[in-house]
Amino acid sequence: MHPIKDYQYYPTSNQPVGFSRGFPLAVVIILCFVAAIIGGLVLSIQNSTYAANARLVYLAAQARAIESAATGHYQVPGQADLLDYIGVEVNQDAVITVVDENRDATIDYIVYRRGGRVTSYSPGDLEAEKEK
Repeated sequence: MHPIKDYQYYPTSNQPVGFSRGFPLAVVIILCFVAAIIGGLVLSIQNSTYAANARLVYLAAQARAIESAATGHYQVPGQADLLDYIGVEVNQDAVITVVDENRDATIDYIVYRRGGRVTSYSPGDLEAEKEK
């Protein structure tokens, strides 16, 4: 049996074994790009969720307004009136304002505030911005 030193090869240069300086830099740059892409996707999904919620609230307000007008005692629906139609998840931590300026059972627009974002929706027009 041969001793272990017969099987070991010594490095031919004095450089330590490891990664060059470029490798960690490349990894950090790739991780930054991945984080930016994921952050953008999360923000986009959040914005589209609030837009969908605003459309749902508008449709619920319009349905409640038509129902109220049919009874003969019309009143602009409030946030509590919409809870049956929109559900607890959409209503949770939200402030909903329904506007019917002419009081003709046709909702002009709604304002949906939730999570630091204000989304205003009227048919054909959607505006979303951060809350001031």
